[in-house]
Amino acid sequence: MGIPRARIRTGSSPLTGFGPGTHDRGHRRRCRRAHRAHDAGHPPNRGGIINAPDLPDGSCSPYRAARLLHDQDGPLEEVAGHLLAAEPAGRAWVAGALRAAARLATADGDTETAVTYLRRAVRELPAAGRGALLAELGRTEAPAHPAAAVRHLYASLDELTTPSARLEVVPVLADALARGQRGCQAGELLEREARLLDAADPPRGGAAFGLRLRRALIELNDLNKRPWPTERLTELTPDGDHDGAGDRACERAVQALRAALAVGRPADAATVARCARDALDALDAAQPHDDAFTAATGLAALALVWCDRPAETTDFLDRLSEQSQWHDCAPAQRLLAMGRCEVAYRTGRLAAALDAGRRWLYLTSAVRGDAMVPLAAAGVVRVLLETGRHTEAETLLLDADPKRYGGVWQWAHLLEARARLRQAHGDHQRALEDLLECGRRQIAWQRDNPAILPWRSLAALAHLALGRPGQAARLAHQELEQAQDWGTPRTLGICLRAVGMTTRGRAGLKPLEESVGLLEEAGATLEQARSLVEYGTLRFEAGHARLAREVALRGLVLARQCGAVGLADLARDRLRAFGARPRRAHLVGVAALTDGERRVAVLAARGLTNREIAETLFVTRRTVENHLTSAFRKLGIGGRRELAPLLDSGGS
Repeated sequence: MGIPRARIRTGSSPLTGFGPGTHDRGHRRRCRRAHRAHDAGHPPNRGGIINAPDLPDGSCSPYRAARLLHDQDGPLEEVAGHLLAAEPAGRAWVAGALRAAARLATADGDTETAVTYLRRAVRELPAAGRGALLAELGRTEAPAHPAAAVRHLYASLDELTTPSARLEVVPVLADALARGQRGCQAGELLEREARLLDAADPPRGGAAFGLRLRRALIELNDLNKRPWPTERLTELTPDGDHDGAGDRACERAVQALRAALAVGRPADAATVARCARDALDALDAAQPHDDAFTAATGLAALALVWCDRPAETTDFLDRLSEQSQWHDCAPAQRLLAMGRCEVAYRTGRLAAALDAGRRWLYLTSAVRGDAMVPLAAAGVVRVLLETGRHTEAETLLLDADPKRYGGVWQWAHLLEARARLRQAHGDHQRALEDLLECGRRQIAWQRDNPAILPWRSLAALAHLALGRPGQAARLAHQELEQAQDWGTPRTLGICLRAVGMTTRGRAGLKPLEESVGLLEEAGATLEQARSLVEYGTLRFEAGHARLAREVALRGLVLARQCGAVGLADLARDRLRAFGARPRRAHLVGVAALTDGERRVAVLAARGLTNREIAETLFVTRRTVENHLTSAFRKLGIGGRRELAPLLDSGGS
């Protein structure tokens, strides 16, 4: 007799094919679920079914088959499969079996199947006794089905009366509401529950703080709440009902919000960096495993990135990744991938940036409606453009959903990334339109800082290409003034390059020369290479052919080191125009690795065997061996022991 199956495969992510799918692990997974049934809180009944009074008539009913398997300690997945085919009959053991099967499916990462089991379990219970089960269903649905989760979580609150039980539901419900573009409703819910916690006996100020922190994070993603007054930060101070470690965590969260707000307002990078550092430096095991605290920490990490502090950001990320309590924390893993991607891109390590960016996008896309999806997608698109993967970048941009994400501040980053693609294709008018809309959004969101998005510099180049040098120079000088106020070398270097390119002639040489020096000081290798190529061009136009060739050749070498295919091609074309004969690049070094080779090499550097790598990547051992052989040749090494120093394995 065939056994009904409930396995449901998830589709692609809401933005692109980077989203997670459900893979059938086959017989081994089913065996694991069966052996772990006791741990799920559903011990088997070995008494048989001969005298079972609750079986319906008919020896072939799905209930009878399910009960037979259940009482013989059969695999819970198969028990649940039979129960899905049966109509509800109000039997408590059925709900218990389905709930146990759902927990095992969730533990194996198969949340879609878990949702199917729990929805069927809810139908088995009377309406008055479903509160806890509805809460479990809503929490399981929340990442991929926020609208359904909202319905079920609201229904569960009608029965859940204890603060502890409600605290397991309210944050998930508020997050689902926010992702469903119902942020105001989420904020009202959180404040109402926080007041109940304040009035509890004894008061639960720490828990109330967590809810108010979540409300603040939601409001920061709501344009109608801008400008968000910094005075509101004082309202977040909890009435300490917890230990010193909890107080420190709350203080760090407030400092993280302060840094996030300051980065887009008139301030200098040193001041903002101090706030961000205060939020990140004291990270320890006492950090609550709460995604609101982790989200606040992520904002502080982004602020530190925008303050051009790559070494400090990397140090924080390394400390975070070394603490074992974060290894299974999905928000922390998203934070790590985000930080690794941003730091690697800004320091010119494009291969590492692409690895981390793809992981970041994969993880954020797993949560339907996550506002960080456009930010992650923009990060990946920029790296794809630099590495010459224009078709993949176009596909990613075409999959973007403005109806879902167009109302959040992160959408401006996707507009800027799309403008870069259009500029690369020579469509300067449409690129300019994207950049002006990006700028309008940045101003409205109070995030108008060239360290975040240098939209004026890019728009200046678009105006220049369209034959409007006056407008180009005006925008470039405006952004330079902002960069001088901000005071970081990378941002200043990028803006000075735009000033030099729009000024042209001998007057443009000085800002471009300064740009090269500042970008070298900042360790921004990719941007330094770009400035070198443009500086060489102006030197050639000024009649300094030999110096122009030397400068542009330096730019070509750095571009190749970064793996910036498009920039390297531009540098080579300019060198030919200057009378040089640049050699073709040899396919060696980290930048020469294909995506598959790099993924295999990174796992090998972490100590995985060929068999483990093959299982992790779902490829054959022969494929792993071929990729490693090719990687060793390109890297010029003799074995896997030499991989770790060459690869950024910690950031991939």
